[in-house]
Amino acid sequence: MRNVVYLLVRRLMNRRFFTKIFISISVVSFIGVFSLVFIYQQYYERIITENELDRVQRSINQAGFNLDNQLQRVVQNVQYLYYYSDNGSELIGDSGGRPVSKLEAFRGQYSSEVESVFLLIKDNGNGGRETLIHDQGLDRVPGIDYKSHSWYQSFLAKEADMWSKPTRDHLFYQDRSYSSIYLTIGKYDAEGRDALLAVRLNGRIFSDAFRLLAASDLLIELKDARGYIVYSSFPDGSGSNEAHYLRTESRLSYSGFQVQAYINKGGITDKVRQIQVVNPYVIIAILLITLMISFLLSLMLVQPIKKLLQLMKKVEIGDLDVRFSSKYTDEIGLLGRNFNKMLANLSEMIDRVYVVEMEKINAEMKQKDAMLLAMQNQINPHFLYNTLEVINCQAILHDAPPVSRMSKAMADFYRYTIDNPRVEVELGTEIEHVSTYLEIQQERYPHIEIDMDGLEPFDRYPIVKLTLQPIVENAFHYAFVGERDYYLKLYAEDVDEYTYAVCIEDNGQGMEESAITLWNERFRDGESDVPEEERNDGPKRGIGLLNVHGRIRLRYGEGYGLELHESITGGVTVRIVLPKEGKRG
Repeated sequence: MRNVVYLLVRRLMNRRFFTKIFISISVVSFIGVFSLVFIYQQYYERIITENELDRVQRSINQAGFNLDNQLQRVVQNVQYLYYYSDNGSELIGDSGGRPVSKLEAFRGQYSSEVESVFLLIKDNGNGGRETLIHDQGLDRVPGIDYKSHSWYQSFLAKEADMWSKPTRDHLFYQDRSYSSIYLTIGKYDAEGRDALLAVRLNGRIFSDAFRLLAASDLLIELKDARGYIVYSSFPDGSGSNEAHYLRTESRLSYSGFQVQAYINKGGITDKVRQIQVVNPYVIIAILLITLMISFLLSLMLVQPIKKLLQLMKKVEIGDLDVRFSSKYTDEIGLLGRNFNKMLANLSEMIDRVYVVEMEKINAEMKQKDAMLLAMQNQINPHFLYNTLEVINCQAILHDAPPVSRMSKAMADFYRYTIDNPRVEVELGTEIEHVSTYLEIQQERYPHIEIDMDGLEPFDRYPIVKLTLQPIVENAFHYAFVGERDYYLKLYAEDVDEYTYAVCIEDNGQGMEESAITLWNERFRDGESDVPEEERNDGPKRGIGLLNVHGRIRLRYGEGYGLELHESITGGVTVRIVLPKEGKRG
């Protein structure tokens, strides 16, 4: 029996890795899916429906409670206005400006909840003459007869209900709501007069109360105590079709209004389809079976992979002598054998290439250093500085500021070139050196416009010394030919989180597209030698583009260096890609 199990396990482990994963997922998936599809589907649908109804019920109860409190506060404020005026007698009996000022003050204080407030007085002893009193901030709509309004009909009938029917009647321009209700307090046969204090509520207090609840699958209706619709979130405002909705409702204790919520049955059906239902006991059984199968398969599958990962971590720290051993012939075993073969080839290649590459790099570095040193040694520093200082003093004595500026700039230029031993400097330092060079050149070419704005945020980023000046010198030598308006622009930009670029753009005579492509190919190929014709061109070429590109790559590695592009004005843009963090040493 033990041998049979061993043979079965060995045969399984010799199968393809895909087959083992497929068997594991299939066993777990079939047990789970068929159990979840066929057990208690209707039961769980009912649970979801009840939960949804309960959630909506709590929501409309809370929203209705808040609305009822707001309506109660409005009523209390109106009653306060009424009773504060000696039970309305002061408002009714005073035909002067006091009622107007009180109405205006009330409307201003509760402007977010009230659109208009007015007082209608009917003198029963004077032929039934009616007086409509309102503040001057309300503007009557011409041609509107309030006697046709529902609140007026209730006033004539001396009805005691404080809430009018929902109406679209507008008496003032300030009545902005398309539909709203009036809050009315009437007083009849007071000193031979009937009076009505009417307040038109802002319809937004109803829509705002249910704004967070109303959605495509949940619609709200608010009805008054007589069943009239005060607010509806149905798109056409016509009301509900209960065949497609589940309804729940809540009655407001103070106002007597009723909130009715309609839940789209289709939304609940969609939720049921998205959720598979399983009996708790079946879930436990499925979990036990799934855990058992997953544990056994994972133990067999993951163990060799973990071993291979551990070996890879050792390779990452430089141990190339590790080897992977496996007794199985599946994909993991094949992967392990290829891993061993790769390590063997890698060790052999390192042995053959390492020494050659290091010698090549050292030779290139020595060559670049020798070229830079040779250029620096072309001038005797002390003799040059002393000579320039004498020229500067003589220029000052003979009142020749341009000569003084040029001699000082020349001294600063060569001092930076010769005396500064550092290979890497900050961009701000390199920019100062270029500014010195440009100050000298502008004495010769005053018609060339120089733009170096916007470089300050990049001043602390690193750059190889003597990178920018040779490129700027090439622009003066090759781009600015003939007499016309030229410009030279230096700017910097972020490439990504770790890289930035310095761009030198001119509007000179430019280069052929084939020449730009050739130079970029030479940059990508890492050519370090200046072409023979450029090397023999003398000092006019400066250090040369390939020389600058090669020094940047030697310092920072591949991925950094020069790119050439055609500028939008037909000239050339030299783009120098550099890291935001320099290299120590």
